[in-house]
Amino acid sequence: MKRLDIYIVIAVIVISIGLFLTFSLQSQENREVVISLKGEEYSRVKLDGKEHLFEIKTELGYNRIIVNADGVRIEEADCPDHDCVEIGSIKKVGQSIICAPHHLVIEIIGGEDTDLDGISI
Repeated sequence: MKRLDIYIVIAVIVISIGLFLTFSLQSQENREVVISLKGEEYSRVKLDGKEHLFEIKTELGYNRIIVNADGVRIEEADCPDHDCVEIGSIKKVGQSIICAPHHLVIEIIGGEDTDLDGISI
């Protein structure tokens, strides 16, 4: 290996560790689940351990969403591929579930500084 190759490998390792620490040390307090349908906010609920059930029926289809202490997941959907159901439960800030055929987006937002993300710091 040449000297430049070693510098590149070290730089990649340092950047990887920095990104890992940035995302793993994010605060998990004040998390909220935002459910959007066709680009509009449908519902917003705190991820505080209480169980919430959403049954969304539109002309595009049906989704059954469960929010509880384990996170949020789509339990049932009548979309053709069921990718949104197979994702399972999400619970960290920044994670999302998308059901493209139904124009449904579920994302977890929050933390101490909800206006800032890892890129804008």
